[in-house]
Amino acid sequence: MLVSGTVADMLQARLPKGSSLFDLGRHRFRDLSEPEHVYQLVAPKLATAFPPLRSLGLTAHQLPHPLTPLVGRAEEVSEVRRRLKQYRLLTLIGPGGAGKTRLAVEIGYLELDSYSDGIWFVELGPLDDPRLVAEAICSVIGLPVLGDSATASAVGFLREKRVLLILDNCEHLIDAAAEVSQAISNDCPMVSIVATSREALGVPGESIFHVPSLAVPADDEVTVDEARQYAAVDLFVERANAVAGTFELTDENVRDVINICRQVDGIPLAIELAAPRLRMMRADRLAAKLRDRLRLLGSGTRTLDPRHRTLVALFDWSYNLLDLTEQSLLRRLSVFAGGWTVEAAAAVVSGDPINEDEVFDLVTSLADKSLVAVDLNAVEPRYRLLETTRQYGFEKLRESAERGRRRRLAEYMAGLFGEATEQWSRMKTEDWNARYEPELDNLRASLEWSFGPDGSRDLTLRLTSFSLRTWDELSLLPERERWFGGAIELIDENTPPDVVARLWLGRTSISAHGDRTTFDAALKAADLYRKLDDGLGLGEALAKAGAALLTPQHIEEAQPFLDEALSCLRPYGHTKQLSSCLRSKGVALYFGGCFSEARQAIGEATYTAQIVGDRYGIAAAAIAKGELEFASGQIESAIETVRRLVDEGQYNRRQLTLCLNNLTSYYIAADQFMDAKLTAFNGLHKARALGWPAAVARMVEYVALISALEGDYVRASRLLGFTERFYETETASREITEQRAYDRLCAILDSSLHRYRLAELKAEGAGMSEKNIVSQALQL
Repeated sequence: MLVSGTVADMLQARLPKGSSLFDLGRHRFRDLSEPEHVYQLVAPKLATAFPPLRSLGLTAHQLPHPLTPLVGRAEEVSEVRRRLKQYRLLTLIGPGGAGKTRLAVEIGYLELDSYSDGIWFVELGPLDDPRLVAEAICSVIGLPVLGDSATASAVGFLREKRVLLILDNCEHLIDAAAEVSQAISNDCPMVSIVATSREALGVPGESIFHVPSLAVPADDEVTVDEARQYAAVDLFVERANAVAGTFELTDENVRDVINICRQVDGIPLAIELAAPRLRMMRADRLAAKLRDRLRLLGSGTRTLDPRHRTLVALFDWSYNLLDLTEQSLLRRLSVFAGGWTVEAAAAVVSGDPINEDEVFDLVTSLADKSLVAVDLNAVEPRYRLLETTRQYGFEKLRESAERGRRRRLAEYMAGLFGEATEQWSRMKTEDWNARYEPELDNLRASLEWSFGPDGSRDLTLRLTSFSLRTWDELSLLPERERWFGGAIELIDENTPPDVVARLWLGRTSISAHGDRTTFDAALKAADLYRKLDDGLGLGEALAKAGAALLTPQHIEEAQPFLDEALSCLRPYGHTKQLSSCLRSKGVALYFGGCFSEARQAIGEATYTAQIVGDRYGIAAAAIAKGELEFASGQIESAIETVRRLVDEGQYNRRQLTLCLNNLTSYYIAADQFMDAKLTAFNGLHKARALGWPAAVARMVEYVALISALEGDYVRASRLLGFTERFYETETASREITEQRAYDRLCAILDSSLHRYRLAELKAEGAGMSEKNIVSQALQL
């Protein structure tokens, strides 16, 4: 026999003799809106031992029951729970599909013991009428609306309750949700509210938590175990196993999985939609197809919320909540592939119905709605659309038939990188990269458009000519070759001479001395700069011409060009061009055995680079110093110089690869074969990743020497055959470091194999592709 707390209070001391009430605590029962204190009647002839009460538990809740565990949100869960203890109104904001609802539900379950009067989940997504927000709250907690005001009814009921309300999907009813939340917060001191929305409610006392996308590795070069430490990869693997059978993350597919997670911006919903595709295709194929992600993910699982069944539906939901001006802005911003500054946005998106002076406020409005991400850590605040949002906006831009925005972006990029070209000579490397590197993807997108059917020849050539420093600073050698190779073909008699000069300068070599194939391009650039009376450009072009000829066998050919270049550059004071030319002069001097003079020239190159803050110029001079030390017989000093540079990390990717090339040779000369082997393998991977054939050939030749020293003459001969064929192209030469290794390798093989067998093996290697020869080299 059970007695309610209310009956127990009424009975008080009126119980029959010998009977008592045993306190069973507070319990919830079906159809009761709040817990009830329950007692068991204990009396003679009544049984006293019973199973536990079949109640609903102490805490009422109507939380959804997730079908899958929450993956990769430990930090976010911890932070939200911490804030919930400090603030009574907490709004989780973020883009569609970021996992706001799932995080809120998880918090609800974890906080069940903290809210004695219940945790109530109120789904606002299906509602269209703002007046129904308060009524939805009353409906969920089982409260009839008293009088005309559902808000007043909810406040009256909750005033003395310890309750957590979760208001889900508030963005389309933001004003009504804010009004009800403020009313409850003001009058119900023990009630906490967690809201999920694309934008903040804007209520006093509100704490705003941005729900980020799941973490994705920034580098492709990570192991399987390292990749699984990132939440996006972990979720993808978990969902792939759930829907596509036994999926295993391996060395072969880890890069493709990282690529998939990166392309969908680490958005949990997008990962959930992408993983089932593994039932039909391999990870590499899925990664390739995701470039058209909105189409590929166009049909989702039927169990998802209708608004979330596809990415298109999800974005339609957000897009339709915008006013017409905001919709126009979102469409136009989609032409930015790499984010934007306010200045850039104003230049590209302004025009009816968007006034230039309104751009900042409109961008801020989209950021408030979680459609635009903000980076305040950049030199100048930058804004961007997540890639999935950008593709959706770009599709809407196409549907609107509005043209000209990509041209305006290309024109803006031409102006910006024209400024970058002027600034480069004397601007600190860190400052230059911080200012212009963030625009790399916008530059690429503009070049793609310019070279396409809608592009303009003049704009294409001008933009390409201004892009030279970007490819060089970031060691993007194949892209440099692609864009400048294509632009040279478009030159005609109407192309301005300064543009043509920069284009021919872009056809010279940055990778090494001795690339004779670029000599003519350097001469053409020099001739144009001479006619333009541009001494700085002339000096750089002449230095490039000298570098193209500079080998230990042709010092006399290169010297006149280097000397004239120095005479052109010195009147301009300290510049990056002067530092580079001085370094080449130092190389020519130690090629000729003039070590003291070489040391002085390289020292001046270092000093000049330090004056202008040229970090990469300082690294280039240090590399030359190591080569000078090696050439003069100071092998240990050379090793120390290059290892110090590698440890300090003040280099670009090309320079790191060159360091590993040289260091391998130094280790071999010092008989440190294990260090040489490990460095060679590392350098081979990096040379391949850069797309730098000369560096690949050099490293393959060092591996050939290591093989020969270990007695594997067959492998060494094949590798040598490949490198000898490469050097016949004259796109690179063996400097002192490479020549010594080559001579030693040839001496070993000539004394170990019959010349016919050696020739046969070298011919086999000469016929192999770079990919196959690298595969053989890495099997050492």
